[in-house]
Parts: sequence; C-alpha cells; structure tokens
Amino acid sequence: MPLFGDFDHRVVVGSFTPDPERMQVDQEQHGLGLQATWLYGFFHDEDGLTYCCERKFVGSLTSGCFVMTQNGDPSRELDVHPDSGRSARGELRRVLGGVERKWSDPVFQRLPKGTLPEGEQPMTLHWTGDRLTYDEGDILQLEGESAGNGVQFFVPSRKLPLLYTSTCYWMTGEFQGKRVQGPIWFDNGYWRHGMEWKEYGYFNDLQIMWGVFCNKFADGGYEWGHLVMGREGFTPGVVVEGDQVAAMTPTLDARFDMDGDDWPNSATYDVAGTQYEFVGPQTGRMTEFSESRWANYRAQYGQIRRIGDERELVDGLTWLEGFGNRVTEDGLRK
Repeated sequence: MPLFGDFDHRVVVGSFTPDPERMQVDQEQHGLGLQATWLYGFFHDEDGLTYCCERKFVGSLTSGCFVMTQNGDPSRELDVHPDSGRSARGELRRVLGGVERKWSDPVFQRLPKGTLPEGEQPMTLHWTGDRLTYDEGDILQLEGESAGNGVQFFVPSRKLPLLYTSTCYWMTGEFQGKRVQGPIWFDNGYWRHGMEWKEYGYFNDLQIMWGVFCNKFADGGYEWGHLVMGREGFTPGVVVEGDQVAAMTPTLDARFDMDGDDWPNSATYDVAGTQYEFVGPQTGRMTEFSESRWANYRAQYGQIRRIGDERELVDGLTWLEGFGNRVTEDGLRK
C-alpha cells in the first residue's frame, strides 16, 4: 500500500559546480550527514594495460586501497595486486576548511618503527574542486584536471533517503612506475547515520547495475556521468559535458546482454531519448575484487559511448558494478 508522503525510491537528478567551500563535510544536506567518500578510477599505460585503484573514507578513517592490475599480461583480468596490502590505512590528518580538502600524514605511520608492516606507503589526497592530486607513495602518483561539472541525485525516501554526488578528474602520472592516464571519480554519499553502505538497502536490494564513465576526446573535451538501473524508481541518469548537461533523466531504462556466469557483455541505455552503449571485455572483469563482496556482486571495466557519436576518442573507461541475478529477476536481459 502506498504511504502518505512517500515516493518509493524515485530520484531527483541534477548537476553542480564542484566547490569545496560549499561542500563542507559537517553540513547536512536535506537532513542527511556525509557517511562515506569514495575515490576510484581506471588507467591505461602506453602499452594498453589497465590499472585500477579504489579507496573509501569514513570521516578521517580509511581501510586501505584496492590496487588491481593485469600484472603485465594483456590476456589477464584485473586481479587484486599485493600492493593493496602496502597501502596506508587507519586515521589520516584532514584539512577541511576553505577552498580545499586534504587527507595525508597517516597516524599509524607516526608510531615507532616496527609497528607497521614493512613497506607500507604514505598517502596524500588533495582536492580543490578544479584539480585533484593523489599520491600513494611508490604505488601511484597522479594529478589531473576536472572533467566538468559534478553530477548528483537525491532519493526523498522515508525509509532509505540518499543524496549521492560525484565529481570526475582526468589524471596523468605513474602507476607502479608506468606512465598512465585515465579518470578518477570522487564521490560522496549522504544517508541515515549508523548504517554502512553494504548494509543500506541500495547494495542489498535496490541497485541492479550502476555504471559510471568518462570519455576524453581529441579536441580536449570530456563527457562523463552516472547511469544507474535500479528498482522502485531508483533509475537516475546524468551525463555532463563541461558545465552543460548532455543527457539527464530520473527514469533511466537499460537492457543487458549477460553471459552464463552473470557478467554483462554489453548494455544499452535510454537517457530521456539519448542512447548509450556499454561494451565490456572479458579482461575487464574484477573477479577477485568482486569475490570480496557478496550477493552475486560483479564489478568490471569497459567503455560507454553515446550511440552515433563519431568524435575521435583519446580514451574512455567505465566502472560497471551490479548484481547479475537481479538483471534476470527484473526481466532486463536483452
């Protein structure tokens, strides 16, 4: 039975100008406090090999960085690399005021020698809205410019309210000593305090497939966005180019071509009449990373492009994650 004042999990979608001064971590948004910040991205080296990093912050705390690579072999999947165990974890010192946000100087690394595992690397993340600098010691050193305005969506649910915001940066630098370039996404999630994301209803039920992508074109422009297929109206789609919205809808529709093990081979999206397509190579699958989760979770990289877009592409990368069985249960197979 529909409840008074409730809208299931239908979303309000939009774009925004990234500005740390207007995004202070102690400011509630629609009555919700900031619960988690994610930093994640894919990069290609000059030989076409793919690298990935994913780090999560809860306040000043972080549990470390997932480092994934093909280990020098283009026929391999993205496996979890041992450098994951050398990444900084625990409490970090934060700078929060004014026009910047910064995490650095891991507290555990100030303890007496021998306290930490040998070889744990330092970490610094510095964000100023229009630029991002990210350093994980000898694991990676990256810096990059904004790929355009941020994207955001808000779910005014009584039970599971959510504000999700995302910004994107095109990074260049070194990853394990190799010259690389590619996108990093820097996301903030606001929801009811006391619940971890994997305990909240989106991971456990409402999310079907969530794609975030960025394309860099030969003319220097970027196109990037989030395309989310979910349940009960949780279907936001927002794509931006520079400071303009390229396509946006609260009622995204998508269909997926799945293999026998519930991995998406491809997908098509309808964003208010604009069509996009995802293609995912088998080598983009992050099986080891996925197996650290549950609920038939699948994560992989690939590429999303607008159908009919003939602009010359420098590179384009997509993070697609979701739950293969839910695609079948909800009748979303091609």
